[in-house]
Amino acid sequence: MVTDQSFKDLEIQKSKILFTLFTIFVSIVSCALYYHVFVSKAFVEVEIEVTKKSDIKIYFAKPGQHYSEKRMSVARTEPGKEKYSFFLADIAKFSKLRLDTHSYEGEAIFKGLTIQQEGYETITIDSPDDFKQLQPLTQIADSTTGSDGLRVLSSGSDPNFELVVVPQYIGLDWTWLAFRYFVICGIVVLVLRASRVLVVELRFVPVLLFGIWMLIVTMAGISKENAHPDEYVHLSATNYYSDNWLPPEISDPTIDNTFSVYGISRLNNGEVYYLFAGKFNKLLESFKLSNYLGLRIFNVFLFGCIFFYSLKNVTVRLVALPLLISPQIWYIFSYCSSDAFALFIAFVAAWQFADSKSLLNSYLRGDGWLSRIAGFVLLGILFGVLFLLKKNYYPFIALLYLCLAVKIFFTEEFYLERRGVIVRLLVITLLGVAIFSARAGVDYIVNGPDRQAKIETLQEQKALPVYKPSTPLEEKHPFLLRKARGTTWQEIVHGDRWGEICFESSFGVFGYFTISGSLIYYDLVRWTGICLLVFVVGSIMLRGGVVGGGTALSVVGLSLALICASFYHSWTVDFQPQGRYLFPILPMFGILCGWHHRVVHRPILILLVSVMFLLSSYFFVFHGLLRISKPLL
Repeated sequence: MVTDQSFKDLEIQKSKILFTLFTIFVSIVSCALYYHVFVSKAFVEVEIEVTKKSDIKIYFAKPGQHYSEKRMSVARTEPGKEKYSFFLADIAKFSKLRLDTHSYEGEAIFKGLTIQQEGYETITIDSPDDFKQLQPLTQIADSTTGSDGLRVLSSGSDPNFELVVVPQYIGLDWTWLAFRYFVICGIVVLVLRASRVLVVELRFVPVLLFGIWMLIVTMAGISKENAHPDEYVHLSATNYYSDNWLPPEISDPTIDNTFSVYGISRLNNGEVYYLFAGKFNKLLESFKLSNYLGLRIFNVFLFGCIFFYSLKNVTVRLVALPLLISPQIWYIFSYCSSDAFALFIAFVAAWQFADSKSLLNSYLRGDGWLSRIAGFVLLGILFGVLFLLKKNYYPFIALLYLCLAVKIFFTEEFYLERRGVIVRLLVITLLGVAIFSARAGVDYIVNGPDRQAKIETLQEQKALPVYKPSTPLEEKHPFLLRKARGTTWQEIVHGDRWGEICFESSFGVFGYFTISGSLIYYDLVRWTGICLLVFVVGSIMLRGGVVGGGTALSVVGLSLALICASFYHSWTVDFQPQGRYLFPILPMFGILCGWHHRVVHRPILILLVSVMFLLSSYFFVFHGLLRISKPLL
């Protein structure tokens, strides 16, 4: 006969066995990653003197293989600093290198290059005889060897040399490698045992969110004004609403500073972010912050709200899991931009849906007069703001309503009062539509029925010549109207690397596309992310039943639709493959995790998310914070 105590003992024993197997698995993965990143990769140290901020790039290739951006490592160089280092690929897998010494027209002094990898003889290029091995390829006007190194005078912005590499294998020190593996496994065991208490109810999530929040605060504080994408137009538009409540007249000369190089003002796109951020900035006037920092604080505050929400709410932690996987997500909260606000509002909506005790679900159930009144007002405002977000968030709104319909008609949660639930949902939807209509109506009152004609006229006046609508196609910026120029979608995908640029800018490209990571970083993120995606979606489709599988398919389908829409825009309108346009996918997966988390094996989920978080933290600190442009002291 099995007693309750023996059953508990069996469960405890089973838990110990699973934890041991999980520890072994993590140890093996950690050792494999260590070998892949630090043992089987060449480490390059370069010494160079430049006169301007620039890049030094090293491309690698096999015999007969062309050099490619996919096989390249880069380091950001600047005057006053001479030594740089980064990882390359496995030295056994290439036989030639292309060295791009600098990225400006003018002089640089190349002083030396060292390539090291365990098991191979070190390759050193640092003497006059060594410099003769560097064969000029393109844009080298002159190269002379002196006592201070190889002086390179370029005739363009892409001077480069070729170096033939002959690796000499001398063998690995297996004893030393085994000792390092032993240390790694010991650290894994200690960390996993010490952090078991944080796994319960995902208590580690608020800890990580707080760390991210501190990184965001640091980035907002140390980066100079307009060091981030299009921040100048966001700052100007937000400044307007610091002192105004109504949208401006389109031709008002006081808003001339809000127009971008495209001749378009953010004040004319209907987004409500600028009103909220402007009034928040007004509240901070007494603190005497610099103008741009005061305007950034609103987004910093929003991420702080996510952290505080997560302290006592497990569902918030589940919905917030997708926010842990990319430094690009954290980055948009560190400067003045409407992307962070849109993501925050979608996050709140996803949490309200997924949490059975939330205001949304309490209101739909009709749990008391207080829930009904608060729900009518607050949820009506939430839905109104949702409708006023950027158009790329429309797929998220579609998913939200689809999931609400599934919950109403195909689950037992609202089974007994389905008609009342539908009525109450319709009420807050209509209130949201009313708020959206009121915003459009106020704009109509201010600017009249010919509003769109005024916008087009101003675009023609304010845009730079290459962006003017009237400019002939062949004279427009080369990124515009690619399809009309005869570019095929295959050329956009393969030649222009649309997908790769989108991927990289989703997981770590800061500034005006000037700060990026190494090939190794993106590869690690790529494969870990694919594992996480397949694991979560696969688990829910296999174990989540009809509702879970249908939800997962809907999330994947709407995500693909958003990706296709972004691609089509790049092809037909403006080639801008930026990952932040795809961020509505994050709250979609937040809904998926928050609603169907019970069918996902939590230890593996935590492992994969933790790896993504560590990679993201590395990029944010060692690339973002170190390399972002800072104010001159």
